[in-house]
Amino acid sequence: MTASPLPEAPPKKAPLLFLLITAFLFATGLSLVFPVLPFIVAKYVPQVSQQAAMIGLLGAAYAFLSFFSAPVLGALSDAYGRRPILILSLLGSALGYLVFGIGGSLWVLFLGRIIDGLCAGGLGALFGYVADTTPEESRGKVFGQIGATVGAGFIIGPALGGLASHLSLSAPMFLAAGVCLLNVLWGLFVLPESLPAERRRTHFDASHLNPLRQLSGALSYPAVRRLITVSVLFALPMSVMQVTVVLLGRDTLGWGAAQTSTLFILIGASDIVGQGVILPFLLRLFKERGVAVLGLGLGTLGMLGLALLSIFPHAALMYGSALAFALGEGIFNASQNALISIATPAEAQGQVQGGAEAFSSLAQIAGPLGGGQLYSRLGPGATYGTVAALGLAALGLLLGQKPEAASVEERPQEMA
Repeated sequence: MTASPLPEAPPKKAPLLFLLITAFLFATGLSLVFPVLPFIVAKYVPQVSQQAAMIGLLGAAYAFLSFFSAPVLGALSDAYGRRPILILSLLGSALGYLVFGIGGSLWVLFLGRIIDGLCAGGLGALFGYVADTTPEESRGKVFGQIGATVGAGFIIGPALGGLASHLSLSAPMFLAAGVCLLNVLWGLFVLPESLPAERRRTHFDASHLNPLRQLSGALSYPAVRRLITVSVLFALPMSVMQVTVVLLGRDTLGWGAAQTSTLFILIGASDIVGQGVILPFLLRLFKERGVAVLGLGLGTLGMLGLALLSIFPHAALMYGSALAFALGEGIFNASQNALISIATPAEAQGQVQGGAEAFSSLAQIAGPLGGGQLYSRLGPGATYGTVAALGLAALGLLLGQKPEAASVEERPQEMA
């Protein structure tokens, strides 16, 4: 049977709406827990000096499992379709949040993060869905729209988490589980499959469940390999910030959960404005690669500002630096995701997007572990100075790559 061509129009309204709502609810469920996570950990780890490291270990447990599961789930979506993988991932997240909310001991918290990590393939399948249904010239815009809805989720999530925490510290976790289940119901009734049977991977057996095989397959595309390296270098600062920014505000400015929630709300607003309003204009001017360079520069500048916060402890510096990083990270990710999807053949979108998510998860293993230890031992200045150096390395690597290096001509003829 002859493979059907890629569609020549953006996704229909119902699937695109589902993808946007999925991204929104994903960010909402994730950010619901941010304001209360340090306080939940403090119930089981009373030593203040060890709390940052324990938060880092919890983040690393999730990232470690998702490093292995994401490429496999992405490859499964290439063989069996995007829709079932998206729904499976949402169900896993709901169960993980539920277990985490029940708590009772430190090992139960880790179990919740492990369950969530094992099902962490949703974003790879979601990005594959975008690639299935969107022409190349429109992907940067659609990824930007998804990023803007993530920003909206990061506004609503901490606010809802702060409100729910008045009931109990576990209430935000149960609310996050409910949000995931609502999205499952939405997907069951609204989401059509984007990958027709004739365009799926024709052969899939037990050997394809080997995550290392899927990762090596994703890296077999030279342009993708370079782009993923840049992404990992910039994902490290992001993962460190997620783990330590609450502690940074507490230790340098004396902030509590309320002030931290406000910061996350402002970061979410920056995502909405940056990816929903500014990004389409930037893409017309500079194309995807130029926007990625700009995003890396802004993100690195923000990290440098956060590194100076221990010397100049002013709320304005915290807000300005965090917003610069958030704006840069948002426009970078949208343009970078578009570059990766353009450099990937249609039949490998799930595998490559899952592989990209896996390497991002690898950064989220090293980031929380290294960042938590750095913060505990050397303090905020050294921590954020180190990650700013990583941002500069990513920027140098991207600037050193010739634009034509991302050409689809570099793709191998056969999949790994």
